[in-house]
Amino acid sequence: MKKISCFIISFLFAIVQAQKINITFSKNIETYFLAEILAADYRETNKEFELFKKKECSVYQPIVKKAIIEYDNPKNEKIARLTAEINDTFLKKYGFGNDVLMQSLLTHEEFPSKKWKTDYHFTSNDHSAEQNTEITELIIKYVDELADFYKAENIDRFFKENRSFYKSAEKEFDQQIPKGFAKAMEKYYGEKFNSYTVLLSPVMMWPIDDGEGRGIGAKTEVGNKVDIYEIASPFVRVTQPDQYGYDNQFQARFLTVHEFGHSFVNKEVYKNKENIDRFKSLFEESKLKETMIKTGGYGDYQTCVAEHLVRLGEIEIALLQNDQERADKLLAYHLKNNFIFLPQLLGKIKEYNNDRKKYPSFRMFVPKLLEIFDNSNIAFINEKLDKK
Repeated sequence: MKKISCFIISFLFAIVQAQKINITFSKNIETYFLAEILAADYRETNKEFELFKKKECSVYQPIVKKAIIEYDNPKNEKIARLTAEINDTFLKKYGFGNDVLMQSLLTHEEFPSKKWKTDYHFTSNDHSAEQNTEITELIIKYVDELADFYKAENIDRFFKENRSFYKSAEKEFDQQIPKGFAKAMEKYYGEKFNSYTVLLSPVMMWPIDDGEGRGIGAKTEVGNKVDIYEIASPFVRVTQPDQYGYDNQFQARFLTVHEFGHSFVNKEVYKNKENIDRFKSLFEESKLKETMIKTGGYGDYQTCVAEHLVRLGEIEIALLQNDQERADKLLAYHLKNNFIFLPQLLGKIKEYNNDRKKYPSFRMFVPKLLEIFDNSNIAFINEKLDKK
């Protein structure tokens, strides 16, 4: 009887642990963003913006300022140039940004280790097999150099010196996110992941305006376990000693549900690429592509679709948590930012919600949602955008 009781307790504890959201930081991710600060002066693409970020963020992101004081010197020119080079190559040759590095940094063992947890391979359905191999080799070589930089400059000392700030930032963020939202996400999407981790990045440069920051979604697969991550820049200007950059409830909740949502949504959009072939031309020939680039740099039609579906999920998850106020605020916020298909998607998703026996998971309903995009027309798209 005692053994059975212990088993039940252990089982329940495992369930609770599986639902817990981990809030921490990654030495690998932080080392990359530290190197990105140093790279600003050597960039060929986006140089003006990178220099603006460096100047602007050093004013109200104390960890950025400390990194500049400590490491922005000629001794670190090599990693600065390599970081600038890989970002310029990503943008000019392959058409993407630094977010593609995150999976590799999380798949690599924690620096100063030079080992990988498992074999790393970059894959994208927008690139050929040869290009995917090229990008994989480029990333592996760069991460190896980043590990050398970490060891040579003893970056671990920097994290130890600022441990109190990082720990306080974790506590500040934890107070903002909705409790039980991972369970609500799993219910809505009909799918579970091994773990959910928020990685705070106080050294990630991102100009803060109206309480908005940057979030990046990432995932790793080791064996049969898939772990998903949100990487979050600060979104509050630090102006006092008791501030750490994350004291904004709406932004914390939006970014967390949003970035985790990409791990549920993106793969389903990419699997159904053929279902939105017509939308590709609509996206490029209407005003939508230009608008989406200005909105968030979403210059690809698949990305536009995924961003809509992730935002749909945010609203539906708020409703699952009986938070109508949050759902209403999210809808207004996203409509203001040109996500014009949301009203139609909200109408269509009712079919999914009303028959979960037929559609036990979101992936089974995605083709029906994609019809909204593919059956649209340029006149409708432009009219909606002109009213903004």
